[in-house]
Amino acid sequence: MKKPFPTNDPMPSVRDKIIGLGERSIRKSYYPQLQQQLADAEKARKKLAESQARYRSLVENINDVIFTLNVEGKVNYISPVIKSLCGLTPEQFIGRPFVEFVNADDQAALVASFERTLGGQSEQQEFRLTNEEGLVRFMHLSSRPLAEEGRVIGLNGIMSDITQRKLAEEELHRFRDELEQRVRERTAELEAANKELEAFAYSVSHDLRAPLRHIDGFLELLQKKAGSVLDDQSRHYMDTISESAQKMGLLINDLLAFSRMGRHAMKFQPVALGPLVRDVIRELEPDAAGREIEWCIGDFPAVRGDAAMLRMVLVNLISNAVKFTRPRQPAQIEIGSQPGPDSETVVFVRDNGVGFDMTYGDKLFGVFRRLHHADEFEGTGIGLAIVRRIINRHGGRTWAEGKVDHGATFYFSLPHTRHGDGDE
Repeated sequence: MKKPFPTNDPMPSVRDKIIGLGERSIRKSYYPQLQQQLADAEKARKKLAESQARYRSLVENINDVIFTLNVEGKVNYISPVIKSLCGLTPEQFIGRPFVEFVNADDQAALVASFERTLGGQSEQQEFRLTNEEGLVRFMHLSSRPLAEEGRVIGLNGIMSDITQRKLAEEELHRFRDELEQRVRERTAELEAANKELEAFAYSVSHDLRAPLRHIDGFLELLQKKAGSVLDDQSRHYMDTISESAQKMGLLINDLLAFSRMGRHAMKFQPVALGPLVRDVIRELEPDAAGREIEWCIGDFPAVRGDAAMLRMVLVNLISNAVKFTRPRQPAQIEIGSQPGPDSETVVFVRDNGVGFDMTYGDKLFGVFRRLHHADEFEGTGIGLAIVRRIINRHGGRTWAEGKVDHGATFYFSLPHTRHGDGDE
């Protein structure tokens, strides 16, 4: 009878040998590859962990607040910096509707913005963030839809604290309102003072006309009655009195004209400057009789203004050019226009006359300002003041350039458009 095969036989069976050979073959063929794959997986895991740590550090340490909401508008995540803004921890936000922390007056606009974001749009919105103690922070929100597998599951938001900017804007608005109020008050005071001054000038100049007429009238009677018995010196005295009375009459008339400038109702309409310039030149022909004057008239764009008052401006400027070129042979007078800054048209009158010293140029447009002696060139010193006042009422500017014995150029500007054109 044969003995049974012992189970603890140290010699491997044929089956075990075959299995052992297979394992060694597999281990030899695939183990290095498996080890490499495991090493790569571990390396990728470490990189992912490092990336997540960097992302978390970035999210938790930037000044802006990052948060996510679900489709119901409830907070899924909000970065810890929120506590420094409103005193509430992220845990107090999680699971609650975000609009609960928004000023009641801003909630409707923010909900509408969230709905547009959940509809697929990126949004920008400003609102006030609050807490239970009533602390208010002004925030600027940028939101984008959060999608998964092509379906919107919520939104991502980034909030920036703009409280300091908003407070500065409010302070600026208050300052601007106060400044505008002060300007209105000062303007009203100035207008009242100007009206009083105009009324005074009108009253004085008007009241002076009657005694001046008496002086001139009685002087004429005296010349007729006693002229034949007076000596030459006495007649010279009377002639001087007569000339002075006439000059005073001109001065009073100009002063009256200047005082009326503030009361004249402005009627703005399209004005063709070219025909107006030529009409003024024809009007001044008697003053230029017997003289050689070379006129150079340029082209002029259409402007808007009060035609009668612009005519007065041109009369004063062109007559000055005729007067102050009297010593020149030939006299040269150029009248033209050029584009100016700030949407305006600049008109100039240039001559080769006696000119003036630019040191005193700022005085030219003042009342009774004269840079030449009355015995050299006649005038009352009010014409340029009238020019400036008229152009100011048109919203324009006046200035002059010149050099002694080398002529002068007078400029005025007119805005291209004027708000509220019409009677004033």
